[in-house]
This record gives sequence, C-alpha cells and structure tokens, in this order.
Amino acid sequence: MTGWKSPKRTNTLSFRSIRWGLWLGAAIGGAAAVMLVLAGLLPLRLIFGIEFAPEQVADYIIENSNPNIALTLQSALGAFSLPSAVLGGIMFVAGLGMIVGVLYRWIYKYSRPAAIILACAAAPLLVRTVFPNVTQTASMPLLLTGFALDWLLRNDLYHGRVNLARRQFLERIGLYSLGGIALTAIYAVPTILSESSARVLRKFFTFVPPSPRQTGFDIPGLSPEVTSVADFYKMRKSPTPIPNIPADWRLQIDGLVESPLLITFAELLELPRSDFYLTRQCISNPVGGNLISTALMSGVPLKLLLEKAGVLPAATEIVFYGRDGYSENINLEYGLEHGMITYAMNGEGLPEAHGAPARVEMIGMYGFKSLKWLDRIEIVSVHAPAIWEQQGFTTTPLVKTMSRIDVVNWNEAHTSLQIAGIAFAGTRAISRVEVQVNDGDWQEAILHAPALSDITWVQWRTDAAVSGEATVTVRAVDGQGQPQIETVQPQKPDGASGLHQTKVTT
Repeated sequence: MTGWKSPKRTNTLSFRSIRWGLWLGAAIGGAAAVMLVLAGLLPLRLIFGIEFAPEQVADYIIENSNPNIALTLQSALGAFSLPSAVLGGIMFVAGLGMIVGVLYRWIYKYSRPAAIILACAAAPLLVRTVFPNVTQTASMPLLLTGFALDWLLRNDLYHGRVNLARRQFLERIGLYSLGGIALTAIYAVPTILSESSARVLRKFFTFVPPSPRQTGFDIPGLSPEVTSVADFYKMRKSPTPIPNIPADWRLQIDGLVESPLLITFAELLELPRSDFYLTRQCISNPVGGNLISTALMSGVPLKLLLEKAGVLPAATEIVFYGRDGYSENINLEYGLEHGMITYAMNGEGLPEAHGAPARVEMIGMYGFKSLKWLDRIEIVSVHAPAIWEQQGFTTTPLVKTMSRIDVVNWNEAHTSLQIAGIAFAGTRAISRVEVQVNDGDWQEAILHAPALSDITWVQWRTDAAVSGEATVTVRAVDGQGQPQIETVQPQKPDGASGLHQTKVTT
C-alpha cells in the first residue's frame, strides 16, 4: 500500500483554482503603485510647494462633510485635524488605484504597452472625476502610475497564470495602508508645528480687560466679555502649514488706483492706530457652537489706505490675497465703510495662526471675509468669484442674529435655575434677549449693558423657578428690532439659524 504524502508547502496564496486571485493582486497592486507615486511627489511638495492631489481631495472632503461632524472632529483632534484630512486624501487617491490595477490586468491580456498607457491615463482621470476640485496640475504626476504598476506586477502575469506569493501580497497591502500613514506623518510635521505655534511676535501695549458695567455677571462657565488670544477660535480649512512671515513683508495695493503702493510693516505702524472691540464668528459655526470670539483688535481703516492709493472711478470691488493661496473679495462701498487691516489682538501682535503680520477684518460679516496672511489688495471693476463663493457660499455673508446658552445651574434646593450666555448681531447690536423654560412664557434676560461696542457680543443672564427636568431655549432681538430667525438652517450657504436649546435634569 502506498503511503500518503502531505502536499508540498508553497509560499503562494491559494488562488490557483480561483480566477479572482490575480484580479485581487492587481487591485491591491494598483493602490500600492499610486502610493509609490505619491511618495515620490511628497518631497517636491514639501520643498518646492508643488500642487499635491491629496491636499485638494482633503479640501473636498472637508467642504462636503456634515459641518457638525467636521467641527466635532476638528475640536477633538486639534492640530492633528488637518493632517487627518490629508490622510483621508492620500488613502482615497491611492484607493482609486485599485480600479487602475484591475484595468491594467484586463488590458494586459492583450497588450502590455496598452495596459501601461491605459493605467497612466486612468489614474489622473479617475481622481479628477471623483474629486472635481483636483486641478490638472495636481493630477498630472499620477500619469506615472502605469509604470509603477507595471513594475510591481511584473512577476504576477507570467503567461496569465496566478503567481502571487504571500510576501508580495502583504508588501502591497503594507505599501497602501502603512505607506499612507507614513506619508501623512512626514507631511504633518510642518503643519502640526505651525498650528501649535504660540509665539508672541510683538507686544504693542498691556491689555487690561474692561471693567464690568453691571454686577452679577461673574458666573463660572459664562464666556468672558473678551476672549484671551490663546482661546480665540481658530478655523482653517486648507491642510497646509501656516505661511511663514517674509522678512521683507510688504502690503501691495494695486489695480484701479492712481498710485500703487508697497507698504512695509513699519510704515503700517506709523499710521494712526484704531483700537476696537470686535466679535468675529465663523460661517461654519452651528447653532450653539463655539466658533465665535471677541477681542480688542488694533489696526488701520482700509479706507485710509485706499485713500492714499487713490481709487479710480471705475472701481467696484476689492480683492484681498493671502500668502496661503486664498483670495476674497468685497463690494467697494462696504469695504470702505467696514474694512480694517489689523495687526494686533489684545495688545499683542497677531499670532501666526491668526494671520500675522496683518489680516483683514470685514466687520459685520462672517469670518471667511476677514482674510488672513494678507499681502496684496487689488481694486477691480469686474466681479471674480472667490474660493468660498465657488464652493456655494453666499457673496454677502452678513452675520445673522444669534444667541447661545453657556450656563444652566441649579440652586442648592433645585428649585431655580441660573441661566446665562451670550448674544450677537453683527453690526446691529443686541436690544433684548429672552429665555423660555419648557413651554412657559418668554421672560426677558438682564443684559450686561452697555455692550463693549455695537459690533461685539453681549452677556446676558436670568433666573427661572422650575423643578424637575427642564428644556431651556433662548432667542435674541437685534438693535433694529428684528428678532432672531427661528427657522432651522445649516451653515451653508449663508450661516446657521435656529434657536439654541439645552436640557437639564435634577
């Protein structure tokens, strides 16, 4: 009787009787090939600043994510939030390589050169189809994908047989998954360092917080009238390092002006300084959100600078350019009335994260009109949609009246609630705040009046007798007598609306 022999061990995946084994290897190989191309591009991005497709994909992910989820993640991840978005961009771009790998495998049966050419063309085409914001310049280097894929799969397609070793398979998965993490880690270093920078570039004067005009507002948990520089909200959607301050920084003013200007920072400081309390709110702020802060800003009226340049009669619009590649525009008339070029917060020079050395403050509008890292102002006669407008946001983002509950505290006997918060209405000031507990009558709250200015938030407080569970709602009325919009609307396209509510239990 012939003895039984165990089968010979191999280092090949058991796909010999399964035709999709070769297809799977090609798909994973496609993802790995794109990752190799991105690895070659990353040094060029970091050193020379070339456009990098994963960054633009990250922008697309951020812009098309649910704002509340995006804000929650940003708050939780802090300085790591933007690199995390880039990780998603890298993995998505490389993931599309799986389709490229399958196409390569299909055409390879007929012609290897044709398979390489198809893979080269398919990679950038797929990325731009799925993520339409990716530019042609950023996608062009992905043409190298076909050659990287052909090199990776060179041993898989011998006479059309499956010959995919476990080691090869794991190498490709590692290139895709671990490679993405490694690329993100390298990419993230300058971004995280720039986000974490807290340097005080210059101190202009010692800031003393304003004295209270009324008693009873020293309430733990209530937002202070003036936010510290360290606590002032930050919002940045571009997953790139914060721009460095050039040693020879100049503010250029040109376009439809009589005398184009180049203003040094020293010359900017020589102009009469305006100090003003200002509340700035991000258009991404949800109802009850924290993307709103108040500070004493210092700077120069935009009108003063444009008068020095001499605006020509044909001008209708102002375009601002930042060193991060963003631009923003504003109607000339509104900009002359409400525009400021600021360089200090609470007596300290603008931190790098807030736009040093100078930024725009477009009073009365949501924060995206207050462009950071300003280095050029152009006066034009033709409207050119800026980035936020291209993404579907309004061209006239006037701040909507808002109110927020910061504090709901029971008294010791749990028979009364201490309720407090802030309200804001852009340039219109706040005339009244009302609070409702459960389905009871609206009762007027006490305002910390007068407010610091007509363009800042105002603190409010009230007490309400209640027992058991309670739902607290707040609403505000602006200085023109217009009530807060109660209809619920998301942040896009022109800012969130609706009433802030909070529930408390005993």
